[in-house]
Amino acid sequence: MEQVMLFVKKAVPGAIILFIMMIILSIFASISSSKPLTVFGFKPLTVLSNSMVPVFEAGDVIIIREIDAEDLKEGDIISFYNEEKNLITHRITSIVVKDGERQFYTKGDNNNTADEEVITASDIAGKELFHIPKLGYLSNYTKGPIGFLLFIVLPLTGYVCLSVYEKMNQVKKQEGFTKT
Repeated sequence: MEQVMLFVKKAVPGAIILFIMMIILSIFASISSSKPLTVFGFKPLTVLSNSMVPVFEAGDVIIIREIDAEDLKEGDIISFYNEEKNLITHRITSIVVKDGERQFYTKGDNNNTADEEVITASDIAGKELFHIPKLGYLSNYTKGPIGFLLFIVLPLTGYVCLSVYEKMNQVKKQEGFTKT
């Protein structure tokens, strides 16, 4: 039992630091890049509009994965870059082969009209796998100064203080053993 407790005392702080570092890395990577961060081939994206209601809505996070354009079919939800290089996530309404190249026509489920742009394989960032409701609000909040303070700085400071406190206790205990 004592070995388990010792393992937990050593593993938990390491896991906390790793988790905090991953959050910091993902925040700075997403801020400094126009391309979404890829984690093990998956790309989390925050939904910014309600064009796909009722499937998902603004503030949700969708997880996409790169996919070969040949594997896409009508009804799939894809994320693609428009002419302004913004990421859009809409449903494929039809696929046409023109000059040997597949072209995708898309529409947001909540939009009245189809998208004007024709999407090609090179425009596609990935296919939607699943979504997590409202997680995008937390993600956007952590990018702000208050969120950064609450979710990054305070936990990291607490961990450092706890580590220093434990080291000081160890030193005092060792000094006590050497005196006796």
